Amino acid sequence: MANELKKGPTGRYALLQAGYFMDCLVITNFAALFLAGRNFTTSQIGMVTSISALISCVLSQMLGTMADRSDRIPLKYYLIVIMSVCMASFAGLAFLPHTMLPTMMFYITAFSLQAAVSPLITSLCLQFTNSGYDINFGFARSIGSLGYSLMALVMGNVTEMFGSEVIIPVFIAIYALLIVFLFFFPVPVKQEHMHVRAGNALIEEQPSTMKEFVHRYHRFLVLNASFILFWFMNNLLGTYMIYFIKDLSGTAADVGTTLFVMAFSEIPAVMFGSNIMGRIGAPAMLRISMIGGVLKAVLFFIAPNITFWIWLNVTHILMSGFYQVSAVYYVYSIVGKKDIVKGQSLMGIATAGICPMLANCIGGWMIE
Repeated sequence: MANELKKGPTGRYALLQAGYFMDCLVITNFAALFLAGRNFTTSQIGMVTSISALISCVLSQMLGTMADRSDRIPLKYYLIVIMSVCMASFAGLAFLPHTMLPTMMFYITAFSLQAAVSPLITSLCLQFTNSGYDINFGFARSIGSLGYSLMALVMGNVTEMFGSEVIIPVFIAIYALLIVFLFFFPVPVKQEHMHVRAGNALIEEQPSTMKEFVHRYHRFLVLNASFILFWFMNNLLGTYMIYFIKDLSGTAADVGTTLFVMAFSEIPAVMFGSNIMGRIGAPAMLRISMIGGVLKAVLFFIAPNITFWIWLNVTHILMSGFYQVSAVYYVYSIVGKKDIVKGQSLMGIATAGICPMLANCIGGWMIE
């Protein structure tokens, strides 16, 4: 059959997701613990993470535009270059003096590059989909959550035993493996080409410029604004979790346990998200995730002890689990195929750039 889908690299893409989210946990959720270990105050931690988020906004847009307009260079090579620079920057933290300025410079560089990678990894899946491959994003993303949850459990105990500096070799080792893995990652045989008619001739339709994108997709911009509000509390708690947990007489190991429960609980929703979305649709799934976010916020405010704090995170199955799959496909449905990388990059700017920038800056000031 002419329209039969080709088998996509779902298994390999799932391993890529797992490795990325394992390192994402290390550099983001243990940022406060690492920087506090180098005598940063909460407001200074907020400044570092906020600047990183701001830079990632610019990088995501630039890289998304470059990837959209490049027909000759596969997306995986963009990822290899970015990850290599990110890894080198993080490695620099181990060899430079543990003073504020060099720590800020190298952590900001690594943090912002790490955030910029996320939308490109999502776009890698969508490129296979656009090229006629059958690739199960929901399953792959659930393996990413599994990797994140298991890493959280390990890192909570490892940092408790060996101190916060241990995150440097762990991060480098995982990224080195990912870079090697990407070299052997397949490339879609043929990208789908879209054409528009100009008079009697057919010409290839080009990706929109940023100005054209803003004018064309108003609904997408409103959606991103709602995503920023939605993830604000989660980003604030993610960065400064160690302070909230210590206030409840918890330890670094409890940070790992909390993150494990949070990530592990979303796996069923992410794994079967495609099936659920087929029944109720992506908009309905997004509404359910918003309800889950409100429930989680209320429970956080009334948490009386560390045990309650840890287990309330099972609400993440609604908040994040339903969001992870539905948001990607909802964006895919409202943004043209030629602009899909740019669309994912802008969603990354909103959720991994602007949102954490505001949450970390305001959160650091409030805690201090």
